[in-house]
Amino acid sequence: MRFFSTVIARLAITILCYSPWVTAAPTESIRLDDALKATLQYNPELSGYRFKEDALKGEQQTAALRPEYRLAAELENVAGSGELRGTQASELTIAVSSVIELGDKRDARLGVVTARQQQLQSEQRLLTLDLLSDVTRQFLQLIAAQEQLAIRTEADQLARNTMDSLRKLVQAGRIPEAELLRAEAGLARTSIALQQARQQVRGERLRLSGYWADPTPDFQTAQGDLYALPPSISLPELESRLDANPDLTMLATEIDLRAAELREARSNRRGDLEWSAGIRRLEETGDSAAVVGLSMPLGTTKRATGVIATATAQQAGAEQAHRSTRIRLQAELAGLFEEQQQAVSELEMLRTRVVPALKRALQETAQGFDLGRYSYLELTLAQGELLDAQLAVIDAAQRVQYTRIELERLTGAAFTEQHTEVAP
Repeated sequence: MRFFSTVIARLAITILCYSPWVTAAPTESIRLDDALKATLQYNPELSGYRFKEDALKGEQQTAALRPEYRLAAELENVAGSGELRGTQASELTIAVSSVIELGDKRDARLGVVTARQQQLQSEQRLLTLDLLSDVTRQFLQLIAAQEQLAIRTEADQLARNTMDSLRKLVQAGRIPEAELLRAEAGLARTSIALQQARQQVRGERLRLSGYWADPTPDFQTAQGDLYALPPSISLPELESRLDANPDLTMLATEIDLRAAELREARSNRRGDLEWSAGIRRLEETGDSAAVVGLSMPLGTTKRATGVIATATAQQAGAEQAHRSTRIRLQAELAGLFEEQQQAVSELEMLRTRVVPALKRALQETAQGFDLGRYSYLELTLAQGELLDAQLAVIDAAQRVQYTRIELERLTGAAFTEQHTEVAP
């Protein structure tokens, strides 16, 4: 169960602890581990696996059964003609029969069911991992929407303050009224963007709670650090962890299942030995005698050839799928690694150089506007540049976190429990 505990339980940026869960989500605010635990307990897709497990348990019970015993009765030489009239010359045989399975057929049947159970477990783990990955991405989407709402709120307040300043300047006759009209239009657009940001937060919150089937979430905000940076791990080290990939694990169980089916097919090359034993009553003489019989089908090896060929081809196909998937995942891992490095570099550059420089530029422009050195158009341009840069920071941070989630999923484990952060 190491896969389940290290991949699923620690998929998120924080550790997922399996503590008793009472409510679907806390009030007011929600953390990532709260959302993950609620998903594990209440998601309807995960609960459906219980029925599949019960079905395979039934198949296992059936596969473990040994051949049944049969009771047969046979009456001969009755209702004939001449000396065979009536039952005077009848012969009654009562016998018990069964089959002796050769070629370890019972063990082969059980092996197939066991392999299917392991495959179902891997499938359930894969679905759980995918769901928790989706929940983590959705949680980050909500965090990003909250950050955007905060920026839009600041921009709206800044636009209102600018409106107040422009109104005073127009009344003093220092600038034409057209500047005030442009500011009113800009404020309207800013208000629309703010309303859209609020709606975006509500929508992301509902999409998050949908993972644990809660259409009326009672939390208002999500708590998390969107700007936490992943630790620096080299590409060769990531590639060394690729064997723990859940998709490869799933394909490995497919290979095991095909191998079990091949073993079962080969076990059918030997025919089963059928035996019978009983007593025969001779009514004409009043004597009794034992009856013993053995039988075995012929040509079973030839009949099993086609099934063996099919099972062999399916096993080879599963092994080929495993190899090709690993090659594809290696390329995907390298691409994600480069994408994450680019996103981290972009985030650092935006937060440490671009945004501080634009903040200073806006301050200088605002002071110059008050002194009449800059026009309203230049002021709004500085405000828009800073707003775009702040939104770009959020976008870069999202890409850093998204690539981290995908890299953790590809390598089958969380990198570390510690995080680094760029100074604002």
